Amino acid sequence: GPLLVDMFPELGLNPTMGASAFAAMIALFSLTQTNKGLETITNAAVMVLFSSFASILLPSLSHIADPMGTFLARGTNADGFVTASAAAIPLILSSLSYQNIVPSITKLLDFDRTKTTAAIAIGSCIPMLMYLAWCFAVLGGGLDNSIASGAGAAAFAAFTMSALVGSSVAAVMSLAEECESILASVVEVDNNVELCPVQNKFSFPAV
Repeated sequence: GPLLVDMFPELGLNPTMGASAFAAMIALFSLTQTNKGLETITNAAVMVLFSSFASILLPSLSHIADPMGTFLARGTNADGFVTASAAAIPLILSSLSYQNIVPSITKLLDFDRTKTTAAIAIGSCIPMLMYLAWCFAVLGGGLDNSIASGAGAAAFAAFTMSALVGSSVAAVMSLAEECESILASVVEVDNNVELCPVQNKFSFPAV
């Protein structure tokens, strides 16, 4: 809601109304699109995210006055780097939040174990590397100069919106997948019992 208000101030939107409209749009996508259709939407969001992120990050890195000094700067943890890393690594791994997309990714890849493992591993590492690069640009003081311009501000808005759309669609797919397994965990097919049937679209109760 607040993001839409900041991006389109001339519309005079209320934050609550903007958030409700965005949620309704995501729900509409989930109800009307197949899994492949939702995959296409998230792929488009990811392309916008990567392009906008690059247009922000690359100028930011060039604006860092002392890259090596920033990289080698001592941390603020009094116990040293090893202790700080030991405390941070579990938080980094848990923040990847890959667990909730396993069912959807598995179905999209036709239940191929190798492809699913590779997709989740690579897909989890890329955001972590992006976050580390972002932190480096922030700590080096290069980010402020990049987003101060009109082009930088537009790229930042595109990055924020694409991340929100992509993550929202993925979250709805994951939750709807779980709800489908609960609502229709056992169905009769030709007098046989099939557990968790594979479906191409999500039902209204699941969404």
